[in-house]
Parts: sequence; C-alpha cells; structure tokens
Amino acid sequence: MRRSNLPASSAAGAWEALVLDVGEPTRPALRVEAAGGGLLVLRRGDAVLLLANVADDHFGVAYVATGHHRSPVPPTSAARAAAVGTADAGGAGLARWAHHFATALTGTGDGPLHAGRWVIAGEPAQPDSGTSQRRMPVPLPQHRGWIDWFGGDRHRQILPLRPLASPGDSRVKAYRKQFREGVLPPVLLWWISGLDCHVVLDGHDRLAAALAEDGPPPLLRLSSVSQRQVDADTDTAVRRYATTTEAVRHQVAAGTPGAADALAATHRRFARELGGVGTGYGTSRAWPLRGGPATWHRLAEAHAPDWHAEISAADDGYGRRPPPDGRRPHLSP
Repeated sequence: MRRSNLPASSAAGAWEALVLDVGEPTRPALRVEAAGGGLLVLRRGDAVLLLANVADDHFGVAYVATGHHRSPVPPTSAARAAAVGTADAGGAGLARWAHHFATALTGTGDGPLHAGRWVIAGEPAQPDSGTSQRRMPVPLPQHRGWIDWFGGDRHRQILPLRPLASPGDSRVKAYRKQFREGVLPPVLLWWISGLDCHVVLDGHDRLAAALAEDGPPPLLRLSSVSQRQVDADTDTAVRRYATTTEAVRHQVAAGTPGAADALAATHRRFARELGGVGTGYGTSRAWPLRGGPATWHRLAEAHAPDWHAEISAADDGYGRRPPPDGRRPHLSP
C-alpha cells in the first residue's frame, strides 16, 4: 500500500487527509452487498451487521443493526493516546492517527479496504475560513431507524453499528478523562454511499465518552475515491474559477473598490477546492448478494423479524414508501 499526505508538506498548510493506494484484496471481509431494488446488507464474512432498505422515493433508507459489529482496529492504550495526541492547530495529531488507522486496517483481514484509492480525512474545511472545525455529530438510533436524506442534520448524522455504552461504563469513564485532557483518539467513521451516511467503524466507546462530556469528538473519515468523480469535480471547479475570475478582473480593471481583494479570495478558494477534490466521498463499492432479494428477505426475517414484518407491511401498496401521512414506520428503537 502506498500512502501520501495532503498537503504533501506542512509548509503548504494544515494537514487535510491521508491518501491510500491499496493493491488488495479484491473483496474485503467487511463489505456491502446489494440484492437489487434498494436492498443492502453490511456483513463481515458471513456475519450480518446491518440490513437496509432504500425507499423507492429516495427520501431515505430504513435500517436495522444486529449489534454484531466488532472493530477491525485493535484497542489503543492510554499511553499510546497520550503520545500521539490530537489537540494541535496544524492537524499533525490527526495525521498521526490517520497513519495509525491505515496501518491497523491493512494489517487485519476484517476491515473494509479493497483494491483502489482510499482517503482518511479530517473535518472538512469551512467555506469562509478554509479551516476545519469540529461539529457535533448526530448519532442515529443504534438498533433500527430511518436515515433521512433531506433532513437538516443529514451531514452530521452518523450510524453506530453497535449500542453505545453508558456514561458510567468503566471504559467510557477512562475515555471521558482523555477527552477532558485533549488526548482522546479520534472516532473512525466509514462513508457508505448506499446509505448516504457515515457508520462508526472504530471508537464507539470514545463517541459515547465525548457525548457524555457534551463535546464534539475528534473524527476521521474513511472513504473510497472515484476517479470519475475526481475528474468531474476538477472540471467543475476549473470552470467556476474561470467564470468568476473573468468577472472579477473586469471589476479590478474598472477600479471597483475591494475588487482586488475579491480576486485574491477567489484564487484562495480555487486552491482549497482543488486540494479537496481528491478527498471527497466516492461511490462505495457493493458486491452482489447471492440469491438476490429472496436471500435478503430471508436474512431480515432471521436477524430482525419484527423489523422485517414492519417494512413488509409498508411495502403493501406503497412500494416501500412511508404512508401518506408522512409517518416513517421504521423509527422505533
């Protein structure tokens, strides 16, 4: 596996992401399988971790988690957490953790990495300042629920793959202390495009600790990279930059007050956009579920019979859309 930091040196600005070029495997143990018709399974080997049912109207997806997830990343000692740290303005701590997670994920047979390009990125830069800022995540119900693709919190939604421990749990209490000291290791999220949502890959107890302390946890986001999307986003950024600079240069030539500053800001914005193109979320790969919809329904009946009965009832006359009154039938925990 080949690794490269973005930007390549600290002189070019704060750390943004770690790019991974992975050579193998072709099919990972932790993977998404698709049955067709919006039916998805997240599994590790033969173990079913999550079942999902995308609404035909594409307003969201109903899901149920089995609670069988286990992190592919080995536990991190308190001494290791203190040595790496996270609280630095330039992102060096997050960069070290990104390399830590990359090493762990490539050294296990239970992770999601497969051949191709991947990115482990920090918080996205804010449009106005170009700096990253922690935002409070919105954890979704831990057993079953509805991922709303058009809600106001959709960009902050994260899906735990197992129940979060209580604030008084001994491990959570230890992590709460690390949070207060500014050395809590990041929670590692994994972007799954079929859900249009991040799932918690590693760090459920660290997430619980940060929430118990009423603060946003440090986050790192794992996602695959689509070269087609990179090319399209690059083309869009270049065309927008060309159009904007042409208009602003006319204002500069006309002596419009503030136009020169606006032109400089346009150059900076373009540089940020180009730097972020390679760290965007690509389409997650899904493998065919052998047996198609029949297998999916059999798995749902076996692992979550009540949930399966509920969504099967919603299918009757609605094609997996919610009832006309807008009531989502999949929200009960």
